[in-house]
Amino acid sequence: MMMNVNLTKWTFIFMSFSVGFVGFLMHAIEDYIPLLIRKTFRYGKYAEKKDHVLVNHLELPKRWFSHFYIFAAPVAAVSLVILVNRYFFGGELPEVVRWLLDFQLGSSRKPLVSSEKCFIAMSLITIQCWKRLYETTCVNVFSNARINITHYIVGYVHYIGTFTCILGESQGFVKDFRFTFHWTNLTSLDYSSALIFLSASYFQLHSNYILSSLRKDRKGTVVTKSYKIPKGGLFNYVTGALQFTEIIMYFMLTIILWRSSTYHYVFLWVLINQMQTAADSHKWYRSTFKDYPKDRKICIPFIL
Repeated sequence: MMMNVNLTKWTFIFMSFSVGFVGFLMHAIEDYIPLLIRKTFRYGKYAEKKDHVLVNHLELPKRWFSHFYIFAAPVAAVSLVILVNRYFFGGELPEVVRWLLDFQLGSSRKPLVSSEKCFIAMSLITIQCWKRLYETTCVNVFSNARINITHYIVGYVHYIGTFTCILGESQGFVKDFRFTFHWTNLTSLDYSSALIFLSASYFQLHSNYILSSLRKDRKGTVVTKSYKIPKGGLFNYVTGALQFTEIIMYFMLTIILWRSSTYHYVFLWVLINQMQTAADSHKWYRSTFKDYPKDRKICIPFIL
């Protein structure tokens, strides 16, 4: 018997609360936080330098971030193909897909999102996943930094949950519900949100090119893996250029999917996690580089 519990919703609530609460404590009373938590929570350039006998064995290379997209890009593409077959060719939804959606969102999930908005949202996230795959395999120059295995697992949870939220509460993906597809049902707000999403994705790519150039010579050869102050593009305004664009993209999806009852918890998670990452990065840059621009904000240009 299929249980009627929205596992995806509660998973994102748990992750949001955990990162938000621990992040607050790390900034407020870091010296009193146990080493195990500090070592687990922080990674990359601002990772805890002290060793922990247990956590040290649970760390992986940061460059393994690319694994998320090696997984997510094909899954997103397959999901989009299933969606196109369903909406444009009247194909049946594979029973295993229906079962997985029921398992993740509960057997009483409702078709709250129109087929047109589902198509736009799934197309956008698929483009983003393939772009991130390109960035992490062809653009980024990773240092020798490491991440905790929990960060690695959360990366997969994030994308599985995102795809589930987009499809699981959309017309055509709920049993015994008839649907239609008409482009005229999309509004100017939907198209504007999609355009802003794609623009943010482009600026994220541009920001990654800036970061990678700091470790390459003019011929494109990697000459260092050390950290330098990024300049140009969004970095002229914020430290967390990558985080700012990520927040914008997921906010655009929450506008498109505003009738969804679960996707907004994905955005909440992205907002808290990315703001926390940007805050840690900003603090690290300011303490490491004495000439770091004082007027550069954390994550939101001119504001925060």
